[in-house]
Amino acid sequence: MEPINGPIPHPAPPPHLAKLSTVNTPSVPERLTLDTLPPSARRVYLELLRYGPLPRTQLAERLGLSAASLTRVTTPLVEAELMLQGAPVPSEVGRPAIPLSVNLTSFALIGLSITHETLVAIATDARATVLDSRTLSLTDLRPNTVLREAGTLIAQLRESLAASHPALPVAAIGVNIGAQIDGGRIVREAPFLEWTNVHAADQLEELTGLPVLIVHDLTSLAEAENWFGAGLEASRFIVVTVGIGTGFALVMDGRVITDENTGFGTITEAIRGADWPDLSGARPLTAEESARAARKVGRLVGTAAAFTMPQAVVISGEGARFLAGNEEELDAGIAEVRHVSASGLDIQLREHDFAFWARGAATAAIQWILGVGDVSAR
Repeated sequence: MEPINGPIPHPAPPPHLAKLSTVNTPSVPERLTLDTLPPSARRVYLELLRYGPLPRTQLAERLGLSAASLTRVTTPLVEAELMLQGAPVPSEVGRPAIPLSVNLTSFALIGLSITHETLVAIATDARATVLDSRTLSLTDLRPNTVLREAGTLIAQLRESLAASHPALPVAAIGVNIGAQIDGGRIVREAPFLEWTNVHAADQLEELTGLPVLIVHDLTSLAEAENWFGAGLEASRFIVVTVGIGTGFALVMDGRVITDENTGFGTITEAIRGADWPDLSGARPLTAEESARAARKVGRLVGTAAAFTMPQAVVISGEGARFLAGNEEELDAGIAEVRHVSASGLDIQLREHDFAFWARGAATAAIQWILGVGDVSAR
């Protein structure tokens, strides 16, 4: 079995990764990246990171390793304090089970979501579990103003994190924006913010003293689903967002598919149709309007599924709330375009919450500092 998502080209974390915080005094482990570890050790760490604590015997079976091999490959991870070994758990048959887990106190991440209305910053542990959050409404969308306010919001969040988790260092910041991103550093074009060629990563690194990765918002949301959501059960699924815009992301073989077109918003009006409903949330929809909207979204999802054959479909965005309670209409819309003999789709509705999107940014940052994932086209 190959390592999950890697190793493939990605921007290298800045060299000062182990000397990061002015607010959080503990240092991040110097060997945070997994690039120097054997492939089997990478697989073990990433399996535990995504799926949570597992007994040694179960972990070895899942990865096709012998007990001796598992002990050998986990030793450097335990020594680097990236992995923890729990106390033996008595078993009715055989030896006691010894659980292994990722050390969630080894580092924290900041996830930041920037929209044309709000800044949402969250602090998470190594599994993208939200520890704290801050939100700020935006009135001035000029890049320098937004990024300064983001720096202030992050400083407040780090100060709070230092008080509540004094031994937890912040490793990096992940930022997602509805934009075309160049190499995880530059916002080439953000239509809703009216930004062009903004060196956002450089500015935020100067403001915060932390490494910063910029990612496309839908890509990061798909990464969060891939690592900690739908991807735990499905290796091939799609993410569809409906709201102010309409977005689509494809995950195949456990990897989010991206290229130079990522960030353009490829689901155009010509694809949606002229009678596409207003799902932005700017006004409430009547019950009849919501039902019609659900059927329209169903047709779009069914069309996407016809070409990608997903095992699951995740639907999120501002308009997802209009679909809740209209699942029958959603299914009917899918059925209008799918073959009559096609199997049903596993539809998963996600309540719209920008902290949920910021968690996607934090997930991308986790992948980045661990040396896995491809952010070159995001």
